[in-house]
Amino acid sequence: MTGGTAMAIELGRRRLQRAVASGGTAPTVVIVGGGLSGLAMAAQLRRSGVTGVTVFERSGGVGGTWRDNTYPGAGCDVPSHLYSFSFARKSDWSRRYADQPEILGYAESLVDRFDLGASLRLSTTVTSAHYDDECARWRVDFEGPDGPGELEADVLVLACGQLNRPAIPDLDGLEGFTGPAWHSARWDHTVDLAGTRVGVIGSGASAIQFVPRVAAEAGHVTIFQRTPNYVAPKRDRAYQGVERRLLEGVRPYELLYRWCIYWGLELRWPVFRRPGLAGRLLGRTFRRKLRAGVVSERLPGPAIVPDYPVGCKRILISNEWYPALLRPDVDVVTAPVTRVEEDAVVTGDGERHPVDVLIFGTGFETTSFLSHVPVRGVGGVSLADAWRGGARAHLGITVPGFPDCFLLYGPNTNLGHNSILFMVERQVNWVLQALAVRAGAAAAAGVPGATATVGVRHDVADRYDRWTQRLAARTTWAAGCTSWYKNTAGRITNNWPSWTVRYWLDTLVVRRRDLDVEAVVVDRHREDAPDPQMATG
Repeated sequence: MTGGTAMAIELGRRRLQRAVASGGTAPTVVIVGGGLSGLAMAAQLRRSGVTGVTVFERSGGVGGTWRDNTYPGAGCDVPSHLYSFSFARKSDWSRRYADQPEILGYAESLVDRFDLGASLRLSTTVTSAHYDDECARWRVDFEGPDGPGELEADVLVLACGQLNRPAIPDLDGLEGFTGPAWHSARWDHTVDLAGTRVGVIGSGASAIQFVPRVAAEAGHVTIFQRTPNYVAPKRDRAYQGVERRLLEGVRPYELLYRWCIYWGLELRWPVFRRPGLAGRLLGRTFRRKLRAGVVSERLPGPAIVPDYPVGCKRILISNEWYPALLRPDVDVVTAPVTRVEEDAVVTGDGERHPVDVLIFGTGFETTSFLSHVPVRGVGGVSLADAWRGGARAHLGITVPGFPDCFLLYGPNTNLGHNSILFMVERQVNWVLQALAVRAGAAAAAGVPGATATVGVRHDVADRYDRWTQRLAARTTWAAGCTSWYKNTAGRITNNWPSWTVRYWLDTLVVRRRDLDVEAVVVDRHREDAPDPQMATG
């Protein structure tokens, strides 16, 4: 299937090339976000002959979440060889599960590999984007090193991802805390933790990676935990000797290895179906082993044994988490945090826990998606209004009323059992084909100055959304636990509720009958229209 992904994205690229060669105009494209998904989109556009590509990235370099998260122990929970794109495979990973620096290095290598340097606008934040009905184009406002500016483009691609806005709880008295405090995605490497009393609020995916490292350095660590997680063993190892030489030098072997990883992960999907025998058996086995080997007077069952179905929250992997919790200088507090004092955290049981440093492992604001970037479509309708009740998009890629606007890693495309880069490639393929339809419609108009717009039909998007939510309701994510997979109303907005094979099929070919395609003739030389390739400060 990973080989099929490479072939499919190549078909999408060639389809766009043919459409442009047949008389369609290559679009100008603005991509918001310089993470892996934004770089993949830019690379495939450049390979398709689309040169008018601008990538806005708010930080000083590419990499997205892998540039932001530099906390000790940061790494990926997807095996390395499936955490690179099929069209830009990396075969020389140092270990089975890569650490953050190596993944960031891979992201940075894509810039040179696909000659994207001239397309990047770093340290530049997109402040808003709106669709100009008269001009049939997107106008993007931004704030960069040289001040504010505006850029006009035919197509807008929002590649901001789901894990980029740190969530810090609104705790009473937090502003009065006198010690250092930060979120794991904004790690303060200037603070020496040796001998300090560290309070960690939250015990999610980031915390299980950094807590063991912090515990080895600090004088004492207190973990304030809302609910325990299912933490499975991490079958990690460094690649050495013959295995490494085979992976780096024998392409068929590396492809087979990648293929085996994909299907090994894909076959875990039944765990997330509800009711499901696989999930029940796994949960019982996990809880039995915890009670036999970890539960103690210091670590009672409620502190480490989940009381919800396996998979309802993200399943984590670590070999260091439980050993860290068993340390005599690490405490797990399950009482809720009620307030923060200048040098302590106070919990609902009245206990006062002295701390010198506070670290938040509280995850990200995920269900609001693009709330930090005001986006307005046809008639000035905002994306926030279109998403009242929960974010939704056809195939997680396009929203009715927002023509020539595409999302990567959008609603209902996150995974709990496989590699997100697989999903991103499928989305890039679909966008390339949609742009080919757009270029073809413009060429078919046969009118000088004609262009076209493309979007999804309302009825198609509504039907897809009903189907997605119907499937999501049958998963373990719909159980009673609280997770970042769903919003406060209980709508599952983040995860794809089926096999990734199904998503591969659904995004294999763009069906023109699902699209709202319109050829238009507009005046590209209006006095108030900015140069599409020139930012104005």
